[in-house]
Amino acid sequence: MISASTLRIALLASCALPAIPGTAIAQEAAEGTANGPATIIVTAERRATDLQDTPLSIVAVTQEAIDSKGIEDLEDLATFTPNLNITGGRGSGGSNPQFTIRGVGGGGGATGERGVGLYLDGIYIPRTNGSILRTLDIERVEVLRGPQGTLFGRNSTGGAIRYFTKRPDSGITEGYVRATIANMDRHDLVAALNLPLGESAALRVQGAYLNQGGWVQRGPQDLGSTTDYIGRADLRFEPSSDLTVDLGFIYSDSRSNGTPHVFEEFDMRPGLEGYWEGNYGDWLNDALKLDGQAPIAAYNDPRIVIDDYTAPGFCLIDDFDPDWDEACRQFDNTEYWQASLNLAYDLSETVSVSSISGLARLDNESNLDWQYLGTEARFNEITSDVFYQELQLNAALFDDAVDLVLGGSYFYEKSFNDQEVINRWGTSDTPRGGPFANIPQANGNADRGLFHRTDTETTQKSESFGAFASATWHITPSLNFTGGLRYAHDYKAYESTEFAHETFTPAPGTDRTTVNSDYNWDQLDWRASVDYHLTDTWMVYATASKAYKAGSYGGLEIVDGIRGEDQSGEFLLPIAPEKVVNFETGMRIEALGRRLRFNPTVYFMQWSNRQAARQAQCSGQAGCPEPPGFRIELQNTGDVDIYGVEVDAQAYLSDNFWLDASAGYTGYDLKDEVANSGPNLFPGPPEFSFNVGATYVADIGGGELTFNANYAYTSDQPTHPTEEGDSAYRLPSISLVNARIRFEPDNVPVSISLFANNLLDNTYASYATRFGGGYWDRGGPVAIQIPESRPERTALFVVRGKPREVGLTLQYDF
Repeated sequence: MISASTLRIALLASCALPAIPGTAIAQEAAEGTANGPATIIVTAERRATDLQDTPLSIVAVTQEAIDSKGIEDLEDLATFTPNLNITGGRGSGGSNPQFTIRGVGGGGGATGERGVGLYLDGIYIPRTNGSILRTLDIERVEVLRGPQGTLFGRNSTGGAIRYFTKRPDSGITEGYVRATIANMDRHDLVAALNLPLGESAALRVQGAYLNQGGWVQRGPQDLGSTTDYIGRADLRFEPSSDLTVDLGFIYSDSRSNGTPHVFEEFDMRPGLEGYWEGNYGDWLNDALKLDGQAPIAAYNDPRIVIDDYTAPGFCLIDDFDPDWDEACRQFDNTEYWQASLNLAYDLSETVSVSSISGLARLDNESNLDWQYLGTEARFNEITSDVFYQELQLNAALFDDAVDLVLGGSYFYEKSFNDQEVINRWGTSDTPRGGPFANIPQANGNADRGLFHRTDTETTQKSESFGAFASATWHITPSLNFTGGLRYAHDYKAYESTEFAHETFTPAPGTDRTTVNSDYNWDQLDWRASVDYHLTDTWMVYATASKAYKAGSYGGLEIVDGIRGEDQSGEFLLPIAPEKVVNFETGMRIEALGRRLRFNPTVYFMQWSNRQAARQAQCSGQAGCPEPPGFRIELQNTGDVDIYGVEVDAQAYLSDNFWLDASAGYTGYDLKDEVANSGPNLFPGPPEFSFNVGATYVADIGGGELTFNANYAYTSDQPTHPTEEGDSAYRLPSISLVNARIRFEPDNVPVSISLFANNLLDNTYASYATRFGGGYWDRGGPVAIQIPESRPERTALFVVRGKPREVGLTLQYDF
């Protein structure tokens, strides 16, 4: 394991040694030249600029870089992008991924809003469910680090991820067919075709079938397995040299067997027999005994903590017999489609207007078991209907002395969540507040039947209007000033219904309770930036910017026995908006005849009124779920200062051998640890992350052979707000090596690639959840006074990372 001190030294050294990563990790043989890395054009300023001239912290990744580094989806992209972190949700794992950039994130479910904006071909995607997009047939992916409130607006307090697919080209007929096979039952087939339709139009279509087998066994299920069907069609029409029309449609159907969770620890000490009883572990214990099996061992029962890739296959949802049943089958299925219309019109040589229009629909259905003991079925249905419209004007004024961007946007979403959580309840129980030691089995050890923890339907309608202006003043050929403003108006209407069930009683004479509320916010975001070119290839910049995220209704609880109208309106207020102010400086350097690209960035961010989900303890009062003795609430957790460093570079050591790398450091200072439930920023970013890659190209006579190897490291990170206690846990550091060999024969339009991801076959967890006494001792984490000294009961299960994958890809180009 690499120590923190060693990493600090390495990070500081990276700022002095010119052999480490550049702002874009998009460097592949096809992009580089004999003189160094190719120019990369980005649109982070809402106009085309050279990445090296753009005063922002950006990572731009092309399809070639994605192929060479073994990046399969956005979660893999995060592995190779310092200070971008995509992890599973607490309990829910990969079904509800959490996006953070520089530690700023949030969001989840049907009402939560994340702080990292995700855009697919210019259309904003608000829901985290199903958002681990597969990176197929892309032009590039841009990761914009830091607040993007001026040009991108909605909920981009941490940054933005912009995903661009390849555009049709009327000048050429081309395409490819690519097939991949690998261990773990992976077999993919991807094809794309670009077809000119006369001189002024072209069509590009793509289709993909992707199958990945699972790597964690749970009963008959292989957790982690996915099957994806993806289709895309884009039509580009250029009726004149001034007008371009793009029509696009994307459809994806992703079906998964669920998150690959396994138990690493199951600590019920001093035991479940004769001590404090009740809750999930004890009810399973009762079922095992009634089935003629031994009781659960006090520590790491071998039927629960089995091995690195096997999860327990119990199921109590069908009956009180612990054997596997289809009622416990995990699934996470997402359908997504998006239709877009993009228009670009040149009014003159210096003025152009553009329009982006989009409709999108997401349908996500899942069944999760947060305890992974077969005692729970958490059925979740989330839908999201989106309309997005943006208008933009670009103008070069005063003989190109000023580049002006003016625009406006409108966003509408109707999201819906139907959640039903069903548990199997045993009769073994200890009354709250009862004696703590050597308790007889007060209520027997039989089945008490199924009960609902919740049965709710929630609808939220969101509207957002934005108007923005940004101008870059080229004061001298070397000095530029950029200033921008955005006015935003957000409105939300929220309605939630809790139906009567075993643990919820509505007001007398009713079978449900419905609450509703609406609210709106107005905000002004801004940005000011100065950049100065010391030479043609050396730029330094400083920027200050601010972005905000609208208030949120997420995590609200409906109280038992009270009429809905008495819990609505002024009694149901959202959490206030949060904002992030960013101060950043950096350099963009090319040297040694452009054979070296070196881009360091330093930042300091002030995060105010942070919105975060927190565990609120409760015991018996109205609205407190049974069990356990807490509920999850969205809270204002105060202010946080975040600071860090990002370094990106490339070094061409010869015409056929080059290195690339990137590194990041993130630190923070919580202003109110009590409001945050502990000293950790949660979800917590890794303190350090870096990656190093090497590429060598050889002409072996008869063809070209390319070798590529990449190493990525992510330091440990907290998975709970607390640093100590029965739920605290730090996810260990992750080290991964990917490698690829590609052969392209001369005069034959094929390529053959042999690849290995996680080459060293490291056993690691990509996320983890430790549930403490609140889940395993009925009534919450109460201090149990017994003769034996013991830790709090806990259970740790992790999202198991994929083991070594070795495969072969054959591509035919035409």
